[in-house]
Amino acid sequence: MTDLQPQAKIEVRDLCKSFGSKHVLRGLNLTIEAGTSLAVIGGSGTGKSVLIKNIIGLMEPDSGSILIDGEDVVGMSPTERERVTRKFGMLFQGAALFDSLTVWENIAFGLIQSQGMKRRAAREAALEAMIQVGLDTDIADRSPAELSGGMQKRAGLARAIATKPEILFFDEPTTGLDPIMGSVIDNLIVKSVRELGATALSITHDMASARRIADNIAMIYEGRIVWHGPVAEIDHSGNDMLDQFIHGRSDGPIQLRVTG
Repeated sequence: MTDLQPQAKIEVRDLCKSFGSKHVLRGLNLTIEAGTSLAVIGGSGTGKSVLIKNIIGLMEPDSGSILIDGEDVVGMSPTERERVTRKFGMLFQGAALFDSLTVWENIAFGLIQSQGMKRRAAREAALEAMIQVGLDTDIADRSPAELSGGMQKRAGLARAIATKPEILFFDEPTTGLDPIMGSVIDNLIVKSVRELGATALSITHDMASARRIADNIAMIYEGRIVWHGPVAEIDHSGNDMLDQFIHGRSDGPIQLRVTG
């Protein structure tokens, strides 16, 4: 009798991406098991955003493979790629709500545009998603400009979960929020991921947020993963780079290039 291996929902192999002479991803490898939540941490310019953009298809890597449920999406036709991306939901860094749409229309955008849902049914689904993230449905017909930053972030989360995706992506989910609202958003992320039974990938430089939302942590530095393991092990990892980063020390193997 053999032990069943955990199934990889996302597997990144030898991923490389450059912009001119700047090598951002340098043979990066990363595996995210189905039903788990991973936070990729690292400083600005280390490749976090480029990694997530390659996985969701906003960028095409120079080389390497990106497997979603065992299927390599690199080089897929647009039609094939769309089939795979229907599994995705994403909360963008600034919520990225459309000014020309009401709150409920923003939340229902994927349901209407990608799934062809009728507006009445899509509105009902949007209201349900609003309730899940603690938004009062009375604001459904308002414009995003009328919402506070925390409410916009909740609306962005409602949009991410409205399609009931298998994989959720979170791009710096607490940026621009005060610590209390950041904690509220993190708790909603954990709740949403659990209720959906989804696999989650977050990128953040906020260690408090990473500890709250993730099962596992992967640290990226100079385009490679330099440490990957359970959240519970990050304070005694034995990795000098991770130790320097989580404690915010200026001295250590990570050297900041300061110009001025």
